[in-house]
Amino acid sequence: MRFYNIKDEYIHFLKHYDNTVANNKDESRPYIGTVIEVNEHKYYAPFTSPKPKHKKMKNTLDFRKIDNGNLGAINLNNMIPVIDNALIPIDFRTITDSNYKRLLQKQYIAINKDKTNIIAAAKKLHELIFTSPDLTTPSQQKIINRCCNLPLLEKICNIYTDN
Repeated sequence: MRFYNIKDEYIHFLKHYDNTVANNKDESRPYIGTVIEVNEHKYYAPFTSPKPKHKKMKNTLDFRKIDNGNLGAINLNNMIPVIDNALIPIDFRTITDSNYKRLLQKQYIAINKDKTNIIAAAKKLHELIFTSPDLTTPSQQKIINRCCNLPLLEKICNIYTDN
């Protein structure tokens, strides 16, 4: 699983259609994530930086801790469909902040160890989001409400053009 930044223009484009899409803080840092393939779509799943509360939280369908929360988490609820030309691959060799570089390297190792579970969680969440509302429980509907509108975003992501 590689790490990426994502183009500001792409986030602004998606936010036109779904205001729950998380803001891109700046292409250069810290909106970093990984790409997960679900069915025929690629999804960008952003990370959140380590916080003390992550150690106490549990993995859920839309939230996955990295190294038990010691290295942050993956906000699966904020995953968005992505096209290749909106992604900016991260090259660890170009990062000059040694602490930040070390954090990313540790996250990379941890995420690749947990890759199977991360992909399984993303697929289950995707399936839930595409489930008819009349077939979901109130607790499932709460999870869906925390997520981006994937059915809509999947339809419009391919009309994005990189200027």
